[in-house]
Amino acid sequence: MAEKSFSFKKIDIPAERHLIDKLLEFWVEIFGDEHVVNQGLLSILTGKDRNFNRDFLFIAQHGTIIVSTVHLTISKFDKRIGGIGEVATLKQYRGKGIARILCSMAIKTFEDSGGKWLFLGTSNPAAARLYYSFGWHYLTGTKIMLRNSSGNTPEVFFNKYLSSIKTGKISILRGDSRFRLQVIPLVAIPYDEPVLDLNAGLFSTRWYTQRSCMGLYSHYEKLEENGAWFVAVCRKFLVGIVSIVFHDNNIAQIDGFCIPGTGKKVLLNFYKTAIDYAKNNNASEIHMVADALDENKKQMLLKIGCIPTDERVKIESKEGILDISVYRYRQ
Repeated sequence: MAEKSFSFKKIDIPAERHLIDKLLEFWVEIFGDEHVVNQGLLSILTGKDRNFNRDFLFIAQHGTIIVSTVHLTISKFDKRIGGIGEVATLKQYRGKGIARILCSMAIKTFEDSGGKWLFLGTSNPAAARLYYSFGWHYLTGTKIMLRNSSGNTPEVFFNKYLSSIKTGKISILRGDSRFRLQVIPLVAIPYDEPVLDLNAGLFSTRWYTQRSCMGLYSHYEKLEENGAWFVAVCRKFLVGIVSIVFHDNNIAQIDGFCIPGTGKKVLLNFYKTAIDYAKNNNASEIHMVADALDENKKQMLLKIGCIPTDERVKIESKEGILDISVYRYRQ
């Protein structure tokens, strides 16, 4: 039994510096440098997110050696939602039930805190079988899995999600890490239009398989270096996201999306918020984009005063070629 050979710890982040160094080294060995950098793990471990999210580490050690980890994030904005990441075990220690013990500890901590919906992502069939045994289920068109503490399927969660935003008041807020987890279900919803947000490189799961989960927030965190993003919120659920990125010569590019059925007024107000931000930051020009198949967005852009240009953006992938039209906003 794993309990007899290993010690198990639960650590409330921020962690001590010597442990941070050991964890980063461990994760680099398992996942590589790119994962550690893209997930912003150093800043999370040092407590950068503590005002917006609660982070816990569950660690198994053999003597002084870290052999397995699980990282749990719980949203302070909405404690019902959480995410699991950095589930990792050294190769020579796999198959001993260590990850199962750490996952059990993470689930208990999450549910004891009032959590209901716990997300994680995996493309590993063996890992997926472990998670399935705990009650996680894949979301269609993704490599994202959801565990509903009530035992219900993901479809029940999304029915609640979509019904909750039909009648509530919608507020537009500046995006930041308090929405780190809320981005996940919003992006996982299947949209008819292929492109969700070109600035963030996000596409509909109806057209492309979404392989990221806890890394989705990093798409927007990176935008903050040369722009900003805003969210539409209703009853703590995200209704949509709009982003602004400044390119050469301070040309601003705006793109965004909303859940179908929330009304054209929401998307219009969204874009007006982004336009105001671009103007207040002295944008020399304001550009907007729409996929060639997205008639609703194209009509909306014309309505707010955009002019089609001859510029096109073509994005090639193994799923096909995206044809993006560029519009210029008449300031």
